[in-house]
Amino acid sequence: MHSPALIVFAKVPQPGRVKTRLTPPLTPDEATTLYDAFLRDSLDAYADPDAFGLGEPVAVRLYLAGTEAVPDGLVPDGVTVHRQQGEGLGARMLRAFVETFAAGHERIVIIGTDHPTLPLAFVGEAFRTLKRLFTVALGPSADGGYYLLGLNELIPTLFGMEYSHDAVFADTLARSTAAGAEPVVLPPWYDVDDADSLRRLVDEWRDEVAVGHRTADALEALLEAHPDLG
Repeated sequence: MHSPALIVFAKVPQPGRVKTRLTPPLTPDEATTLYDAFLRDSLDAYADPDAFGLGEPVAVRLYLAGTEAVPDGLVPDGVTVHRQQGEGLGARMLRAFVETFAAGHERIVIIGTDHPTLPLAFVGEAFRTLKRLFTVALGPSADGGYYLLGLNELIPTLFGMEYSHDAVFADTLARSTAAGAEPVVLPPWYDVDDADSLRRLVDEWRDEVAVGHRTADALEALLEAHPDLG
């Protein structure tokens, strides 16, 4: 098996467990509804055989945190479900890469579901760059982290760091170079994880930037409840 694989990191949508930095202005239930919309729309988009314009199939592997039951209808056909394992985000991502390489995939990208306007062409570009030997694909996010990491060889040092600070991207880039890999930096994007980024999403959606239909419905309901978001 030599096909590329996309690892999707996510949580089972539950109030108080997801999008907590959006509460306030949102209630925990509203934040969960929004996260659920992001997750389902992302999985549908990623599972489309032509999603990334590669001309070859991409195996989509959903890695869920925790042990909660998977909600009915969450996972599209063809997407396999796995559980995150390890202490801390870095250890969990490393384990997911190890398992996915062991499954026979040679070009692997890990991504989340918190960027509903992210062009899928960026993901396709990551997979294309990974055809070059010992390459690291990185998509920087506006908060100093990254929205995407792609590898064609396992580099454990990329995962032995602290996360959730504004130098994660810079640190990962430096570690990639130190390991002797060729880093390829994709266009920057942003995650929707606080009130300012939510307002940015609302503005883009109103300007007719495409989002999934569940996300559009969720945003419409939020604007009715919170007119100040617009």
